[in-house]
Amino acid sequence: MLTKLIYVLIGIFAVYSQALGQAKKVTPANDPPGQLFRHAPMPKATRTVVIPLGDIQFAFDTENLRPHTVWRGKLDLYGPQYAHAKRPFISQPNGKLLFENPPSLPWRLAKPEPKFDTTSPGIEGRFLSTSTEGNTVTLRYELLQNDHPPLEVSITLEATADGFTRTINLSPCNRSLWFLANRFAAGSDHDFRLNTEDQSISSHMILSQLDYTELNITEAGAESTFDKSTINTEANLHWVHIPSHDKPVRFQVMNSFPALNIPDVENEKRLQLGNIGTTQFGPRPGKQPTHYFVESLRLDKDWELLVTGMDWLEDGRLAVCTWPGDVFLLSGVTSGDDVRVRRLLSGLNEPMGLLVRDGKLYVSQKPELTEIRFDDETGSVSLRRVSADWGYSGHYNAFSYGPIADRNNRFVLANAGHSGRWDMKFMGWGIRQGVGGTMTGIGSGFREPNGIGTFGQNRDIFVTDNQGHWTAVCELNHLRPGQYFGRPSATPDPQKLYKGREIFTPPAVWFPYTLAKSVSGMAEITNDKFGPFKGQLIVGDFQNALLTRVFLERVDGEYQGVVFPFLRGFRSGVNRLSFGPDGNLYVGGLQRTWACIAPDPASLERVSFNGNTPFSVAKAEAKPDGFLLTFTKPAKPSAANPDNFDVSQFRYAYQPGYGSPRYNFQGEKNSQTGLHVKSATLSPDRKSVHLVVDGLKEEHVTEFKCFDIFDDEGNELWHILFHYTLNRIPRS
Repeated sequence: MLTKLIYVLIGIFAVYSQALGQAKKVTPANDPPGQLFRHAPMPKATRTVVIPLGDIQFAFDTENLRPHTVWRGKLDLYGPQYAHAKRPFISQPNGKLLFENPPSLPWRLAKPEPKFDTTSPGIEGRFLSTSTEGNTVTLRYELLQNDHPPLEVSITLEATADGFTRTINLSPCNRSLWFLANRFAAGSDHDFRLNTEDQSISSHMILSQLDYTELNITEAGAESTFDKSTINTEANLHWVHIPSHDKPVRFQVMNSFPALNIPDVENEKRLQLGNIGTTQFGPRPGKQPTHYFVESLRLDKDWELLVTGMDWLEDGRLAVCTWPGDVFLLSGVTSGDDVRVRRLLSGLNEPMGLLVRDGKLYVSQKPELTEIRFDDETGSVSLRRVSADWGYSGHYNAFSYGPIADRNNRFVLANAGHSGRWDMKFMGWGIRQGVGGTMTGIGSGFREPNGIGTFGQNRDIFVTDNQGHWTAVCELNHLRPGQYFGRPSATPDPQKLYKGREIFTPPAVWFPYTLAKSVSGMAEITNDKFGPFKGQLIVGDFQNALLTRVFLERVDGEYQGVVFPFLRGFRSGVNRLSFGPDGNLYVGGLQRTWACIAPDPASLERVSFNGNTPFSVAKAEAKPDGFLLTFTKPAKPSAANPDNFDVSQFRYAYQPGYGSPRYNFQGEKNSQTGLHVKSATLSPDRKSVHLVVDGLKEEHVTEFKCFDIFDDEGNELWHILFHYTLNRIPRS
């Protein structure tokens, strides 16, 4: 009895200790001096741009076009990319609050009443862009009025010795306007001044009664419903009145506050934009693959080059975006000389992809699709919002992947549905850009679609997805209109279906969990410079730090195909792939919070074909009676032996639980059904073998193991194990 009691006490202590460990405080990150802006979710608005102004932080709500929080101190950055922990993930103000403006468009057409009204009758706003020029930041948006042309507004922010100024430019308007500059608590210590050469523009302080509710964005609310805070108080509202004007007008709002001593962090490094160093590619440590040569770019750890997107400018530079939110331009990547590294900008919200088009960069941030224009000579950068037409809860998992361009040159994104909410529009969807920044849904059912690309002459769109709830193992899906790929998704899918469905569109390729545990980006092999696999896809895997090779074919009009192992041993978790103008494959990697088997936190590697053609199964094609395997080189006649081929089939379960084991024909778990290979017929050129296989079933994965198959030089197959997703058996 005493022994049993001791074990119970030990168990209780273990649980208690674990709970203490889980409650361990997470240390936030802070942007360094020199940071010009930071996109980050905050408690009052998920779509926030924070602009540091000396020791003051100006948090701008890009939906209500207002400064929602202004404080002296630091912005505490949370989330996996900053704090190396999944939770918390809503960034927080840390310091002395200076003012908060109400959750309302700050413009009115009529003189405001003492009782504050959060609505703005007859006027709406739309955020346009953030731009930098030197150390100054400018926000731009437009005001939309019924039956009137849009009004363009720009706000340039600059720090002063004891506060900051906002220089506001407004396009012509034939109506009188009122602009809410500040809300201050009655009796607060501050100074407000209006500076303008136009004497008709005036400031007015109105003691107002505030009575409204405001969102309180939290980690729990990001997965359910946001709480609301009730505001009921008196405050001084500072308004600026701008009479109708037929020319652009300009005025300055100047805020100053009592000094607050904020100790500097000793030896804190300043953010460096522009050219930050040179580096070189060198052979990857360890044994090289037999048929390819892999080189690693030496990375300074301070660059934090955790690659989430790559594409090529016309001048040969490689543009790279990173998980912490930087964009780099790398020169000399394909020349064999030193690689020059330039940090173009810093402060994006977890961009997950980058596309170059017409000299501009397009990145998918969590809350928006952004166009980046830049001037190489002046260093100025402009970030234009292309679209924000989807819900964004601020969740650490609310990624938006892409963009890519479809066959009609329209942008396409794939949004994560994992840890989503049904009311967060288009989460779990593949979406396409429509008119005026709107998005239209293509297909839904994605969990974590960490790879999107095009394939073939028709630029068909393919999306990878990761194993989890409702997703048996990793997948490669052909995105097309009206399809549902398995994971319950947000509106516009009906809410009644958010608990799940009984059927789904199967992927073109299942990736067995023994091969790939977290598939990522893809790239199509479009020429022969990369070996004998033109017309196929290379697909990365993050967790196992490897590359797979995929051959696709159409059966009854639908894609299905086979996945082969390809290359292993990359320095970090393989995340993004891009073929360069030199025909080589560039592999961008990372790991942070989510771990992989690789040693480095970040990597950029170059894979080139060394000219030594592998003896391999190049492709497997389904036939009415079996499969046709095509080799890269002629096989010895002894390959025409059915005993050389071990063929079996299994299926996965479609279920709400996490992943699925294999099931054989009898429904037994962790098992597969062996099939009889009736015959193996070698072609006259000995470059293909036709296998007649008895008992094949549709909607099953077919596993091949090949033994004792050699080319004329005595080389065995490079990879003897591969898997074909047999959704359909050809009828002819």
